[in-house]
Amino acid sequence: MPDDLRRDLNQIKFSALTLTETLHAPNSRIPSHIHNTASICLTLTGHGLETLNGNRFVNQPGCVIIRGAGVIHANEYGPIPLRGLMIELERKWVDTCPHFSEVLKGYRYFPNGPVSAIALRIYHESRITDGVAALIVEGLMLELLGHASRSLVKTPVRAPRWLNQARDLLHGRFNDSLNLDEVAHAVGVHPTHLARTFKKHYRTTVGEYLRGLRLDWAMRQLSETEASISEIACAAGFYDQSHFSHLFKQHTGFTPAEFRLSQAAK
Repeated sequence: MPDDLRRDLNQIKFSALTLTETLHAPNSRIPSHIHNTASICLTLTGHGLETLNGNRFVNQPGCVIIRGAGVIHANEYGPIPLRGLMIELERKWVDTCPHFSEVLKGYRYFPNGPVSAIALRIYHESRITDGVAALIVEGLMLELLGHASRSLVKTPVRAPRWLNQARDLLHGRFNDSLNLDEVAHAVGVHPTHLARTFKKHYRTTVGEYLRGLRLDWAMRQLSETEASISEIACAAGFYDQSHFSHLFKQHTGFTPAEFRLSQAAK
């Protein structure tokens, strides 16, 4: 790949794993190509598009794409440089984890959620040079692939229209003081039916899903704005900064202040 299209900012190698922080030039395009190893790509800052098997996926901060070895894909990048983390898994590492073989075939796209949060923790660990970082990264990789493997479980029936409407309502009003009764009333079903069907199809509760949306939004605000932590906590819908900070650390492994400092150091 030409040096003017991608620059490697940092690279570290653990046992059969290579973690590379990359910077892609703005308004650039990489034509269809393959990688000889399976890879996990996390977008840290910037935006772009990735084309896989005719499908186009948005690269935005926090999203993760898992690709198997030899998967053909192409990339386009927006007006600001896209910074990301690429984790390359050598064959001998993949062979030690045969129970994850299916998720490392083809490709998987995770715009947010646990896979994204764990990938971000792996990125932060890749910047720590103490003697236990490799062990922590290995453990986080197994946790990430475990969560990713859940995406292979097929929902037995198609999600009803009202359930998609409920999900869209959560995305559109994630920072409002929503409750289960209000969401159920908006889509015309009983709250208990909403709770059970939502958990069945999305494998999480309505409240956990809403909290994830708030935390993902807060991560972007901490990276891209100068708003105070208390302002971000309030705007995201948390009732106080302490509560927000506690949940943020559970979600990412870092406090909001630690996360912001790591971004400011770039």
